[in-house]
Parts: sequence; C-alpha cells; structure tokens
Amino acid sequence: MPPFELNTDISNRRDLQSSDLTPYDALYLGNPYCRDYEANFLERVDELAEAIRQVKGAGRRAYVTTYAAPRNSFLDQIRRVLEVAEREGADAVEAHNLGVLRICRTECPGLPVFVGGFANVYTDVGARVLLDSGARRLTPNYELSLEEIGLLARNTGAEVELLVHGKMPLGISDYCFLLEYEKAWGIPCPSLCQQDLYLRQGDWAMKSVGKGVLSGRDVCMLEHLPALWAAGYRTFRLTALSERPAYRAEVGAVYRAALTGAAAGGGAFPEAWWEVIRRHSRIGLCNGFYFGQSGQAYVPARQEVGA
Repeated sequence: MPPFELNTDISNRRDLQSSDLTPYDALYLGNPYCRDYEANFLERVDELAEAIRQVKGAGRRAYVTTYAAPRNSFLDQIRRVLEVAEREGADAVEAHNLGVLRICRTECPGLPVFVGGFANVYTDVGARVLLDSGARRLTPNYELSLEEIGLLARNTGAEVELLVHGKMPLGISDYCFLLEYEKAWGIPCPSLCQQDLYLRQGDWAMKSVGKGVLSGRDVCMLEHLPALWAAGYRTFRLTALSERPAYRAEVGAVYRAALTGAAAGGGAFPEAWWEVIRRHSRIGLCNGFYFGQSGQAYVPARQEVGA
C-alpha cells in the first residue's frame, strides 16, 4: 500500500466505465448534489452494488457518498444506499450532516463514516462532536486556511482529507436554477447540468452544476504537496464530478507522480505536468482559501503564507 491516499469521485456507471482510474487508491461513488443527476449511483442501488464490486475487485477502496443537503423525503433512499454499501463491503460512507451520520452509526454500525465538506466543520469543537459520534475522517470546510486546518487536526487528532485539485464546492441549493433555461436552451434535465456553464464577470467565475455551485478556477496545490506532506497530511482528494474522463485520468496521473515524489523527499515539478494542468483548467488556477486569501487567488509555493 502507498503511504498516502489519492481519491476522486464518480457519479454514475457511464463515468466509471469510461474513466482510467489507475492514479487513484479510492473512489467516492455517487453524486451528492442532485437526485435527478443522470443515472446517479445514489438512485440506482443495483448499479451502485456493481460499482462497489468493480472498484474493490480492481484493488481500490470503494466509498459511497450521500446527499449533501438531504430532506426528510430523501432518508428512505439513503437507507437503501447504506444497506447496499454495507452488504457489498464498501470501505466507508461519506456523510455531510448529523442526521445521516446518526443513521449510519445506529443502523449500519459496521460501516466507517467519513464526514464530507458540506458538513461545515469550522472548529475543533465541531470536529470533536463528529468524532465522538463515530466519524473516522473529516473534510474541513473549504473556507478554512491551512493554518486553521492544521490547528484543528492537531487539537483533535482527526484524520483530515484535503482537496488538492479540482473545482471547489461553494454552495448547494434545493432548487435547480438551470431548469428555468431548459426551453430557452433546448437542453433538458438531466443533460443541462452536465454542460460547462460558468457565471463570469471579469476575472471572477463560478461553475454551475445545477443545484451546486463550484469555483470557476481549479484549486491547484501541486507545487505545495511537499509542504502538505511535511505537515503530515496523507489523504488527498481530486474532485472531478463535473469533469470529463480525460481530466480524471491525466490530472490524476500528475498528482500521483507528484505525491510519490513528495513521499520520497522530492520536489520537482516538470513543465509537462503544468502543461497537463493548464490544458484541463478552463478558467485558471487558484488555491481556494488555503492561504488566507481570496478563493480566486493563486499563491505559488515560494510565497506560501500561513501553512
């Protein structure tokens, strides 16, 4: 086993079958934004079961995500998803709120639970509540700086997962604003949210995926990986739910190589890697909020602050 985990996310069987998953140690299965997303694993439990078997059969860990903003009407389906995850031996379930975490712990106690980024973990106290409730891993809120995340990890002992590349989740709504444009654009649901749709003004941009809003720029922590490694982080996520299979494969391969180098004490970043990163980043790169600056800014490694 490598001394780190690089994982990514996949919504449905089509994307699973068309993606080269060689760079990854683990996959999160399912789309957490919308029940109507095309062939969402979270609504097709037979295909979810098949996917878990396929991922584990390929020697990777299979995680099952759950909805980021579930309503009471979602809970029966979430229970069916958890039942399949437990029966098929999924390695963990990702919960984004206390209710789903409680269902996991009381009804499927054998399933490890990871707490996802939509749970809004901002403080040590909040993290302790989740750990005391059975969470095994936490993704802090994406607005936290690396300095704040480091304090949270040290003060709680929590295993922290960091988003190191891809579009950063910024928000979620129960209403899909894109539906208002179905007739005007001639693109129906569920194809509508799979278009590359950006809200732009000057250099500012956000990407809409229907009920979810993502950063327009890609978070990129490639040249900061040696510092993250030195700080003790070992679990890294490349978000690719709204991307094409080539993005998942090629950007993942760059991060796989870079993490392997960081683990060996290296810190080289060949230009060929940057060419791949730039080719797949339509709007540009940023570091999110990791360095205490605007989520749109990109801070190169030589200017790191607050890490």
